[in-house]
Amino acid sequence: MRSVLLVGALALLAAGAPLLSHAQGISDPGERAFQYCYSCHSVDPDETAVLSGPNLFGVVGRSVAAQDGFDYSDEMKAFGANGKEWTAELIAQFIQDPEAFVPGTLMQSPPGPRTEEERQALLGYLSAQN
Repeated sequence: MRSVLLVGALALLAAGAPLLSHAQGISDPGERAFQYCYSCHSVDPDETAVLSGPNLFGVVGRSVAAQDGFDYSDEMKAFGANGKEWTAELIAQFIQDPEAFVPGTLMQSPPGPRTEEERQALLGYLSAQN
């Protein structure tokens, strides 16, 4: 039983290692908070079809489910109907529990940002990416 727990603990540690090593040397709190997101999302405007999530460059103010070339779930498309736009407030609500906020979304509940301070830093960072 202990070996199973040890293997599980090592797997969790290894899963967090890229986040920790990638975030070293990043002084901007918002960019550091974005490290929770970067395995699925990019803020580089030229990276639009390389990751599993939509590109977040210019997301604040963009219509929901409107990135050209990204295949959103039907539920996300319905959520974004009638021109609903991503505001910092809407993103803050969504990232706390994506699956509860938009049932059927393809985005899984992320491991973070965990604190309100991290969420606010992330929202400031995303707002500046345009």
